Order: sequence, then structure tokens, then C-alpha cells
Amino acid sequence: MKVTVLGAGYMGSAMATVAKMRGHDVTLWGTWLDDALIDPCERGLAHPRLGLKLDGIAILRSARLAEALAGAELVVHAVSSEGAVPVMTKAAPHLPDVPVLSVSKGFLEAKSGKMDRIDVVVPERIGRAVRFVHAAGPAKAIEIARRVLTLMQFAGPDAEACKRALGGDHLNVATTDDIAGAEICSALKNAYATGLGLWDGLVGKDSHNARAACFSQAIVEMRAIARAGGGRDETVHGAAGVGDLHVTAAAGRNRAFGERVGRGKPAREVAAEMAAEGLLTEGYAAIATAWRFARERGVRDVPWLEALNAIVWEEADVAKTLGALKLTV
Repeated sequence: MKVTVLGAGYMGSAMATVAKMRGHDVTLWGTWLDDALIDPCERGLAHPRLGLKLDGIAILRSARLAEALAGAELVVHAVSSEGAVPVMTKAAPHLPDVPVLSVSKGFLEAKSGKMDRIDVVVPERIGRAVRFVHAAGPAKAIEIARRVLTLMQFAGPDAEACKRALGGDHLNVATTDDIAGAEICSALKNAYATGLGLWDGLVGKDSHNARAACFSQAIVEMRAIARAGGGRDETVHGAAGVGDLHVTAAAGRNRAFGERVGRGKPAREVAAEMAAEGLLTEGYAAIATAWRFARERGVRDVPWLEALNAIVWEEADVAKTLGALKLTV
């Protein structure tokens, strides 16, 4: 089938390689922010983030969006949550009525003024239905592209169709109809992974007890927030929740962001530094949007998330705030 991937960053390029492994005709479309990533690929060099050549994949720049979507039988949405509405607004007139597998993670502001899921807000904002399937689970882009054993969970009405198109070999795919739970878990895990990184920065390598305690607390809070948003407990307890939080907290940009903040530097300065290094820190915004999402749905007993919001967005003292944390596990 023809598969079009929107977004040429880490995950978009990785999913494009998976689609190519499955024998599909693959087009990778880069946004107006992806030119630096596309330049070397057009010259036959490795993708600057994946470190792999994208052989056999058609690579198109932002001005060729209509061409990229023409005839697509499956679309993979791999732009950041912040770019979801702008990109899908441009794509809307050209988007075929096909499944849109979204690997984007985060909450967006709906017209009501409240935070909500991407699959809810994007159709509202662009004025047309989108057949979203959410791709959740512990899946680091570079490992997917390099054929390392991976488990993902696809959620939504067209989840099985997406599984047939992309699953197989090293990529194991589970499916669920709980798109609410899966997407909420994906948004929350970046926030909580940042929090676990705080302990690495504050205490150092001997913070295993604290990390384990806060990991457990994170699952309790994720379950409460997912329930309030229409999700189910088993989704939190599976690949989308426990699994994805584990891999994100073990390594990656969000954990690194938390570690730098844990050493005492204000979050806004760390975010600016990492942005200058070309590192997207989803956890920074994720903490604020998760806090809003929870409060807007009446979820109050989330002390770990409250502490993270205080540290990252209100510049509360890290050591004092973590020292006063009361777990509800």
C-alpha cells in the first residue's frame, strides 16, 4: 500500500523505515521545520538523528504536502503535539478518508478552553473528521528503525488495519479500542518521566528507592487521570502506561531535562538550552498541560504531579518540594 508519513523527525523517520520493511510504497513528508533533517537525506546521507540512510523512501519537502498525500492508503502522523493543528489544517483539503496512525503525544486546548486529547481537538480545529488511531507503548525511534524487539499498542477503530500494515518481525503490536486511555497515558508519561529524572539530578545514581517509589505513585496518578478522561485501568497497567513510562524514564530527552532541573537550574533555562541543542523536551509542556487536564476533570489527589508542576512551572525549590512529597500508593 502507499503509506505517507507526516513529520521527518525521530519517530516519523523510524515509522517510515518500518513501513518500508513491510514492503510498502513510502513517502516521508517533512514540515517547514524539518529542512535540516531532510537536506542530508536528499544527498543520500544518513538521517542526522537516526543515523541510518532512508533508502527507497520518497522524501518530500513541506511545499509538496498535497503530492505526498495523493493516493495514500495509510497516513502516519508524526509531528509534535504543538504542530498537530497547523500541519493537519494544511493537510485537511488533501487528506484521504484513510486511517491516520498518530505517534504524537500530548494534550491540546480545545475550543471549550479545556485541555483534551489530540484525536478530539484536531478534528474540531480543522473542521473535518479524521480516522485517528493512536500508537502508544514503549517504542524508542532508533530501536524501531534498527529492528530491536519492540511492543506498541495501537488504539482506535482502525487499530487492526494499522497493525496488519505495520506489525510483524521485530515490531509486536497489540490493539485496543481504548483510545482515550492510550492517548492519556502517552501524554502523561512524558511528564512523569521528567519527574523521575529530577531524582537523578538531585541525588545522583543512588536514587533507586526514590525513583521506584515515584514510579509507583505515577501509575496510581495516571490511572486516576485516565479514568477521569474515559480511559480504562488495564491500559494504564499495560504497554501504553507502565511500559512507556519505564522506557521514557530509563533514558531520553525528558529524563535528561528532569536531571538538569534536579541539579538546580530553572526549568525555563534548561528548556532553552536543550532547544538550542536541537532536543525537543515534551516533558516541559506536558507537566503544565497534564496538570490542567487533571484539574479540569476534578482529579485532585495527585501530589506527584502537583509537585512537578510546582518545581517546573513555579520554580519551587527541588530539594524542599521532593522532600515534602507524600505518596498515596
